[in-house]
Amino acid sequence: MGVREWLLSALFAAFVALKVAEGVLALEEWPLTNVPMYARARPASELPRRATIHALRRGAWFELRPFQLGLNRDELARRVLYAPDVAAACGELLRAFNAKRRPGIRVDAAYVRLVTVARPQAPEQASEQRIDCPLEAAP
Repeated sequence: MGVREWLLSALFAAFVALKVAEGVLALEEWPLTNVPMYARARPASELPRRATIHALRRGAWFELRPFQLGLNRDELARRVLYAPDVAAACGELLRAFNAKRRPGIRVDAAYVRLVTVARPQAPEQASEQRIDCPLEAAP
């Protein structure tokens, strides 16, 4: 066998070994990432919610993307959307964000926009909520 055949065989064997390990170890996340492999089934009455952070800098509002905070979309949802106090969680994130920035590019004000997405079979309707984020720590 040539080098090409050995490499293809090794790649195939590694792929099969990874699939066997996923099954045997019952992995819940893809290897080397934090992306869940399986989502928990949600009842039809539980509506999905989305959270975005909007910030004010030098008089202009913009959406602060998760990667700008050093997070991915799922981490932002865990930190903000599922927090017991959304305003406090957002304020904590933005204080850490501002601490790493020069005074000219810091955020002056911010809010979390919570959107509930309606489903056809659910009795609850779509809604939108705005929660202001405190940029100063509470005493």
